[in-house]
Amino acid sequence: MAGFLEATLLLYPADAGGRQTPIAPREGTYRAWAGGGMVRFIEGPPAVAPGSEARVVVEIELPLDPPNLIPGAEIELVEDERNVGLLVVTRFWRVAV
Repeated sequence: MAGFLEATLLLYPADAGGRQTPIAPREGTYRAWAGGGMVRFIEGPPAVAPGSEARVVVEIELPLDPPNLIPGAEIELVEDERNVGLLVVTRFWRVAV
């Protein structure tokens, strides 16, 4: 089973330990760990800068912890063993492969 999350993304500012550069969700190339699994950003604005927030859609590439996938759940976004952002789940859906 594959799955997708719609969420509000908050990227922490660089001075709070967040990323130094923006991400580009629509390009489909940004991947990070979230909730113990790997996600790939596939929809959202053209760019999300550190310190800002946006509505995004992520594809779940490696399984996440299912109890964390309910609306309102907060999931830390992790790069290189540091928290760089937060996903607040608004919707989760599965797609049979």
